Amino acid sequence: MKGEDVIGVILSGHDGRRGFIHHMAVSKECRRQGIASNLLDHALAALEAEGINKAALLVFNYNEAGNAFWESRGFSARDDLTYRNKVLTEMVRIDT
Repeated sequence: MKGEDVIGVILSGHDGRRGFIHHMAVSKECRRQGIASNLLDHALAALEAEGINKAALLVFNYNEAGNAFWESRGFSARDDLTYRNKVLTEMVRIDT
């Protein structure tokens, strides 16, 4: 936090076998200061402490900065999976 403002957040968990980074964000004005790496290090350490050996995440293909960050942190892209989605309630996309 910076004063009363949240400047970064990570949400991770596991199913007993595989860890998952569900979401991570750092405010634009606070990026490139190691905040994302620090958040990730803490999340991965917590997963390891739970006995989790692998972690996965999803990133939009067009998110060049995000993909570069994850690759720099050792997360590799997989081409042996198909991501599937089922819409339960129509929504307006906010992933821009």
